Amino acid sequence: MAPPPEDDKGIPNETKLWRRIPPGSVVDDDSVPSGRRPSSANFNWPELSAVIASECPIETLLKDHETYGVACFTVAEIRAFGWGVIRVPDPELPGHVHITGHRGKKNQNSKKRGDIAKSCRMIRDPAPLGP
Repeated sequence: MAPPPEDDKGIPNETKLWRRIPPGSVVDDDSVPSGRRPSSANFNWPELSAVIASECPIETLLKDHETYGVACFTVAEIRAFGWGVIRVPDPELPGHVHITGHRGKKNQNSKKRGDIAKSCRMIRDPAPLGP
């Protein structure tokens, strides 16, 4: 059995996290209240990063990424999937964190990535893709 993912228990469960969502990475989904959500591919990166919302103004998060959207989810939602959250300092992104434990068993984590995509809330939609 794999060891549990690294997790900073000093980050409270109710902490809101923001993740940038690139243009063209939102899908229609009638099962979510807004009818649109980020594609699960947004949560399939080797280093899944986010920021602590209370520590990083949205303008800072979107600097040089003005066409991106922003998805919000909580640390509790991440931990419910058996994943962890750790601080990874970034001089350009205050409150920068990595989500740990999301890599591994392909089928199991693929479903979890879809579940987190469905559970997060869009704070800002990305710009539509150009022609």
